[in-house]
Amino acid sequence: QDRSATLASMDDERHFLSELKRDCRHFRSERPCRPHKQRGVVCASCDVYDPIRERLTIVKLAATGDVLRTTAFLPGLRRKYPGAWIRWLTVPAAAPLFAGNPYVDELVVGDGIHLPARLAVLPQDLVLCPDADAQTASLAAAIPLRDDGRRVGFGVDGDGAVIPLSDAAAHWFALGVSDVFKRANRETYQNLVGAVLELETPIVDRPVFVLDDQEVADANSWLDEARSRSLGATSSIVGLVTGAGRRWPRKQWTLDGQVAFAKDQLAKGRTVVLYGGPEETERHDELRAALPDGAILDAGTSNSLRSFAAKLSLADIVVTGDTMALHMATAFGQPVVALFGPTSSSEIELYGSGHKVFAEELDCLCCYAMCDRTPSCMDLIRVERVVESVDDLLATSSV
Repeated sequence: QDRSATLASMDDERHFLSELKRDCRHFRSERPCRPHKQRGVVCASCDVYDPIRERLTIVKLAATGDVLRTTAFLPGLRRKYPGAWIRWLTVPAAAPLFAGNPYVDELVVGDGIHLPARLAVLPQDLVLCPDADAQTASLAAAIPLRDDGRRVGFGVDGDGAVIPLSDAAAHWFALGVSDVFKRANRETYQNLVGAVLELETPIVDRPVFVLDDQEVADANSWLDEARSRSLGATSSIVGLVTGAGRRWPRKQWTLDGQVAFAKDQLAKGRTVVLYGGPEETERHDELRAALPDGAILDAGTSNSLRSFAAKLSLADIVVTGDTMALHMATAFGQPVVALFGPTSSSEIELYGSGHKVFAEELDCLCCYAMCDRTPSCMDLIRVERVVESVDDLLATSSV
């Protein structure tokens, strides 16, 4: 009897396994799917069966701010490929950007050098590589394709050289290797790379960064506590992003400019919050020393990426250089005053809720150089222009 029961059980298992719909979006090979856990449904009679129609992988590794602004293409990709399973290959530094992202079905994190085994054994219908970086393009080229699969963006030829795979990619490639073409460009990154990815332009979708309730609550708790120790300003919160990251230190506005700007905002009764990373610790010390004790709030320089983002999201307006914080602010829909020098202002999309400030009298802007020109392009950004931009945006916003 026990043997008969065992055989019957094995028959039941075989029948159950034969009815599994492994192509369903909800299916997980290592655990029961969510509909089964929540309602006890099985594949044979499931009313939410959602077959995957295409397998799509985006390869975008770095820099972290660029990865974030590239998430602006996800809504368009979902609209164009509604039945797709969307994977994104990136590196650990950028992985926190994707927590809670509703458009990415699977995040694959690698070291940026070797192709993760998960992708090496999964032929794709579409591999999207928006970068002409040799390592990124090589990883994308190593992902196997299905019989009718395609590669979009950039690939490599038989000699390992990066090649554009379309006219739009060739245009983006030319901008990347020519200062002349780069400086002449007046199109945004979203529209340039959207075309590379074969999406309809103009791209109107914002970058995607989803904060959870606890992250927002923690940020608000920090703000309440910080304000209790400040001089008491409770009006508009002006976020001042103080740095520019390691790669382009020339994108950082001057200390004198930041001090003068903060003094103006404080005089208008606004709350000024400093935002920066570890590289800006000294700058924050200098700013606090130059202003009355307790006059400004410091969000700290040792936050995790997501804690930084949550605190930044509290600002009513953000003043920043061409940084990751700029792309966070556009993701959150905040008004932005963006300061530009050596990088392209044209490529930055502010979605109709921002101003761009730069030294208009210079003819060498967008040089992407580490020059020693004095005064530099960032030295020549006038505090008055930044103040006017902030005043205008706050006056026309709902703050």
